[in-house]
Amino acid sequence: MLKSYLDKVSAPEFELLGITPSMGMVLRVVYHHEGASMKDVSEHLRIDKAMITRVVIKLMDMGLIENDAKGHAYSLRLTEQGIKAAERSKEIMDAAWESLLSDLTEEERETFDRIMGKISDKVRREMS
Repeated sequence: MLKSYLDKVSAPEFELLGITPSMGMVLRVVYHHEGASMKDVSEHLRIDKAMITRVVIKLMDMGLIENDAKGHAYSLRLTEQGIKAAERSKEIMDAAWESLLSDLTEEERETFDRIMGKISDKVRREMS
């Protein structure tokens, strides 16, 4: 439900960039993990590798990501245009989260952050 809301709120801004929210997530992972493989991106986002492959190929076709590896291996890095898109993607998602949490008090936000942190930690441990 959260992802649906965030996608709905952020989609118009991502459309202006010519990408989808999912593409934005992939760009941000590669931004923070230059040289990542498709498998690395898939594991980081917890999204099926086949889906990541399709998204990365589209991003490569758009000139936002390059593969520095040879053969069938992947070592992904962002192009200059990809870096700008990744940075804009972060701004878009930050604004979407701000919109989502706007009705919460500071205390409620802190509680939410602690709860989400515990949930994320549990998911990471269980999925590793």
